[in-house]
Amino acid sequence: MTDAHAFDTDRIDLTDVNLWTSDPHPALHHLREHDPVHWQEADPANPFANRSFWALTRHSDIVHVSRHPELFSSAHGITEATLDTGISDFDTFSMLGADDPYHGWMRALVSTAFTAKLVRESEPYIREITVAVLDEVAGRREPFNFVHEVSAKTPIRVIGDVLGVPRSDQHLLTEWTDAVSDISDLTIDFEKGTGHSAKAGAATAEMFAYLERMQRLRADAPTDDLVSKLMGAEIEGERLNWQQQRETFFLLATAGNETTRNTTTAGVRALAEHPDQRRELIENPKLLKDAVEEMLRWGTVVSHFRRTATQDTVIGGKRIAKGDWVVLYYSAANRDPSVFPDPDRFDIHRKPNEHLAFGGGGPHFCLGAPLARLQLRVVFEELLQRFPDYSVVGEPVFNESNFFHGIKYLPVRLYPE
Repeated sequence: MTDAHAFDTDRIDLTDVNLWTSDPHPALHHLREHDPVHWQEADPANPFANRSFWALTRHSDIVHVSRHPELFSSAHGITEATLDTGISDFDTFSMLGADDPYHGWMRALVSTAFTAKLVRESEPYIREITVAVLDEVAGRREPFNFVHEVSAKTPIRVIGDVLGVPRSDQHLLTEWTDAVSDISDLTIDFEKGTGHSAKAGAATAEMFAYLERMQRLRADAPTDDLVSKLMGAEIEGERLNWQQQRETFFLLATAGNETTRNTTTAGVRALAEHPDQRRELIENPKLLKDAVEEMLRWGTVVSHFRRTATQDTVIGGKRIAKGDWVVLYYSAANRDPSVFPDPDRFDIHRKPNEHLAFGGGGPHFCLGAPLARLQLRVVFEELLQRFPDYSVVGEPVFNESNFFHGIKYLPVRLYPE
């Protein structure tokens, strides 16, 4: 573990995108050891720090907040800053940015596409997609960007099919969600302390216009996809309005793509760096179930979510005032040594593995977790059997995001030279 004394607690800025485009864990380790409930001061010049907040880095504290929605609300925003990305009112209508009973009502509608039975029955179909994706790169002797050519394709095809987006258009989902997660074109308003991503705004506008065209086609001829279900589903006589439908579409497209593909990439990199563990998985694929859990922990994709205190309370001996922002850093929790012995070691045999890659429990636990786990297992079963000797031949390039902590470029060679 990195020497915790190498950091000045007051100078650590968790909102700094540069922290997340390298290795954030030394800084996170320092905070968890020295100031696990850390007051992150606002910086008016930084659009990602336009308000001060409490940063939680300890596993137990994050679980506590996650499982007490009556004390910590999601309905007042879910990120550590307010950015104009063209997604107006996202926090108001998204499941992520809602409390019960509204959250439960929304979740019940969407969960029809993610039942345990439907997920189990989708394995042959996911395997077919995975095999087709690997067929497209088979035979390539030169290195290529694994993220673009493999990691991104299986999850976007799966979620695209669930939503009802034709295969010929599914590349658009990748382009749109990439634009939303990458803030490299951010324009900063130093006076207001906010930022605007023109790329993200244009992408979400295009996505919503596309959804509107899909809805017009389904108005008179409903299909069996999730868009049709969202248009027609009712609970207690109420239906989703247009705003709710488009934010749900956005959420599923983004979450269904970014999280699974980034975990796939993290797993590919980790196994390349640990060839002994990769060989174990090749010889005994049954170990992949536990290996997937370690990939989820090791490569935690969603770095944080925010809650807002609904009343005065205490966390870790710190007094939290009503209205204070509390940001849950899952990346830190997933390397908490009080829960994970030798937390900086990648270990496919790690048990128990109580990671928080899908959230800390409570009502907002990730709805798509079973589908993500299935996709990851199938992808690595097929990848390791077909390309057991792949290698990573260069340094990764990370997303320019302090929310999705993932790799956008990973050069991979499938065959030995």
